[in-house]
Amino acid sequence: MALLWIEGFECMGSTDGAAPSPSGVMGRKYPGTSYLDSYMVLRPGRIAGHSLEFTAGWPDIRTQPLTTNATMVVGFGHYFTSLQNAKIIGLYDGTQQGINLRLTSAGELAIYRDTTSLATTSGLGLAINTWHYIELKVVCNDTTGSYEVRVDGTNVLSASGVDTKAGSNAYHNRFQMVGPGAGQWWFDDIYILDGSGSANNDFLGKRRVVGLFPTSDVASYQDFTCSSGSDHYALVDENPVNDDTDYVEDATSGHKDLWNHSALSGTGTSVAGIQINTMARETDATSVGLYTLIKSGATENTGTSEVVASATYRTLRRISETDPDTGVAWTIAGLNAAQFGVQVA
Repeated sequence: MALLWIEGFECMGSTDGAAPSPSGVMGRKYPGTSYLDSYMVLRPGRIAGHSLEFTAGWPDIRTQPLTTNATMVVGFGHYFTSLQNAKIIGLYDGTQQGINLRLTSAGELAIYRDTTSLATTSGLGLAINTWHYIELKVVCNDTTGSYEVRVDGTNVLSASGVDTKAGSNAYHNRFQMVGPGAGQWWFDDIYILDGSGSANNDFLGKRRVVGLFPTSDVASYQDFTCSSGSDHYALVDENPVNDDTDYVEDATSGHKDLWNHSALSGTGTSVAGIQINTMARETDATSVGLYTLIKSGATENTGTSEVVASATYRTLRRISETDPDTGVAWTIAGLNAAQFGVQVA
């Protein structure tokens, strides 16, 4: 698998100007970071939906470890209200900061290895109050490393045969978004991938992340117990998630719940990948394995189970780059016809 992470901030609340909801929801997906809900609010998205605004105070969120491949590529929409010398994103080897990208007060982009400056653009002149789509590709090595920075599809900074290794390992495995010291920065439409696999292993170009939510139950796939009523999908379709207000639950191996979802619209025909996010918690003394289930055509695909072993909610993620019924990249039609849910391992 090459595609590692997708984020559009579509499942963390529905009110622009409000903090991600419920309180602490960022930590369910981005564990072990110095995120601060009081310094983050939802804003209108780059194209539609929502984006995440970081306000002053240096808040940051970091992913869990994602890969040990030498190559990491990230793409993200970025909007800023003022020019200043501050870090935008960072790549990490564990807790060691590696390659990071910074904005300058002149509207240039600068690339650093930890705190060592490697290069700065000249004449880029990024405009404030404007969405830019920024991509960074790094091959991590102490002698044969390389990097390339693209803005709105154009290569603005690159080098090869350079030292891009700050930690003890020849890879970056975590991604960080950072807030400014002053002003506001917005992030949206994020992808992260590595150099493995035969697809999604290099720049994807400008991308859009869209959130889809359950709209109805799938007949014969309603094994879980409802907290109330009989419409399973209606207990898992909220944005923001309402936790223990309503839910479905089960502990019997093989039991499934499956739902139809809202349709994806657009002019394209292919989808780089999908990420199914499931918020779950343990409600008994015994941990439970949970599959994120995909049904496409007659094909059911469970992927790999994850153990639900915490009494507090956390976000389970499953990335799917190909339609399990066809074995090739998702199409919009194929995605809209597929169904998604959960199965007890």
